[in-house]
Amino acid sequence: MRRAGFPAFDGDGLQPAQAPDNATALPAGAWGYLGADAAAVQGFHPPKRTLPRPAAAPAGSGEAYDTARVDCDRQAAERLGSPQGSGTELVGRLFDDSLKATGKDTRVVAATKEWSACIAAAGFEAASPETLPERFRAAPEITPEELATARADLDCTAKSNLATLWFAVLAGYQRQLIDRNAEALTAQREAVRAQDAKLTKLLAGESPA
Repeated sequence: MRRAGFPAFDGDGLQPAQAPDNATALPAGAWGYLGADAAAVQGFHPPKRTLPRPAAAPAGSGEAYDTARVDCDRQAAERLGSPQGSGTELVGRLFDDSLKATGKDTRVVAATKEWSACIAAAGFEAASPETLPERFRAAPEITPEELATARADLDCTAKSNLATLWFAVLAGYQRQLIDRNAEALTAQREAVRAQDAKLTKLLAGESPA
């Protein structure tokens, strides 16, 4: 951009977004409810986020600036390249496979049934923890019923040990899949590292070759 006549260019013009709070970003899922503090105040709604605020318009912005930005983005993408698509697809497929295997695992199925019976005893009805966020998140506001259901979900998750079991089983299947696909995953890891090295050189104004 500076070579294109915009010496003041220093990035994309957005302030950094607020860092996500991983403890409450997704308080419930197939594993049940996680986090007593979140259950008490947000139910199944994700926490509200502060959107990044646009910075002042960059010097020289306008049609010429936009044209130069598009062209520079294209040049950077061409020079940077990307890891092989097959490797990226493999990682996604293996992750999906691990989730499917976890959901069918007899230990997880039994714990989920125990969770469901606990929820029913508390006066609520749900076949699995995944159905609860779907039921409540469409509502614009958090209701007392939602908070009560979240607290019951939290309690039943602990009593059934569902979350602990679910994540342990998931990790086990993922380790198996990693071992079976070690060669391809190692190649993908090296491709990502090579891309990162290229990006570092580009940002420093060096040739990535």
